[in-house]
Amino acid sequence: MDRHRIVNKTPRWSVLFALMLSVASGRSFAAELGGKPEKTDVVVTYAQPSGAFTPIWVAYEAGLFKKYGLNASLQLLTPQVSAQAVISEEADFYTDGPDLINARLRGGQVKYFGGTMQQLVFQIWGAKEIKSIKDLRGKTIAASTPRAALDTATREALKKNGLAPDKDVQILYVQSVPAILSSVLGGKTSAGTLSAPNTLKAKEAGLNLLVDVGKLNIPAFQVAYGTTEKYLKNNPNTVYAFLKAIAEGVVMSRKDPAIAKKAISKYGKIDDPATVDGTYEAFAPYWAMSLAVRLEAIRAQFEYLDEKEFPSAKNADPKDFFDNSFVDSLAKSGFLNNLGMK
Repeated sequence: MDRHRIVNKTPRWSVLFALMLSVASGRSFAAELGGKPEKTDVVVTYAQPSGAFTPIWVAYEAGLFKKYGLNASLQLLTPQVSAQAVISEEADFYTDGPDLINARLRGGQVKYFGGTMQQLVFQIWGAKEIKSIKDLRGKTIAASTPRAALDTATREALKKNGLAPDKDVQILYVQSVPAILSSVLGGKTSAGTLSAPNTLKAKEAGLNLLVDVGKLNIPAFQVAYGTTEKYLKNNPNTVYAFLKAIAEGVVMSRKDPAIAKKAISKYGKIDDPATVDGTYEAFAPYWAMSLAVRLEAIRAQFEYLDEKEFPSAKNADPKDFFDNSFVDSLAKSGFLNNLGMK
């Protein structure tokens, strides 16, 4: 009997001790994830009036930022300007492609902390006389800005089709996606890399689809979220609030097409319902149901860089460029699971 009492006594204390630890850690965890944002007025950038950014627009239009305590302001900035705005603390959150990698390689103390599109989703369209991408040899293709996700997509698609960027095909940078379409329609370039809704406008104009980059499944950052290391340290609750809004924005965009399409129409300045529908259908399958930064996307971006321009990329550790702790905590808390994410 004495032995029976001793054996049973230990588990009771173990259970009690474990329960006390669980309660204590639970309180700390809840406070960490549920605290009031340190900074409530935030500037969220986005790079193009492209349907890729729909979850961000939905988060704003559906009041999700406000739901989690943020008074967000959306600003349309080119990728490089967006990265610089975050570094100079003029903006809070960078939401685009690989420019923070470039900035960190140049000494900027920035990191990614999430993403909703970590593969390239673009299309290359050619002028009416260009029937295949091979026809671009000796000609010029339009892109947005150097080293942006669209530029990476252009270069990788050319390489996969046996064409050397800057050698076989010249790249002309014209800043924006609408300007890319205009350069092809106006005869300034023979082709251009586009995102929806401009892909649909290209089709209506009689241009030829040369490459659907999304189907190539090229890992890269097209829509990823980042800020400075200082910001992540000093404003953790603000970061959590932002990610909660984005997560719900992704789920809402996928599950409620009407809300997503309304946002696409507003921010893409599209009046034609068919074009709105086409834009939604082009991007909806690619909005990831996981916010964690993918290591392979970082590694891929290193490979896309010019070794002469970024010699330090060769020895850089991809893990130094992102912080998944915020997404991991949201997952462990059950928040993402409750939304249907992981």
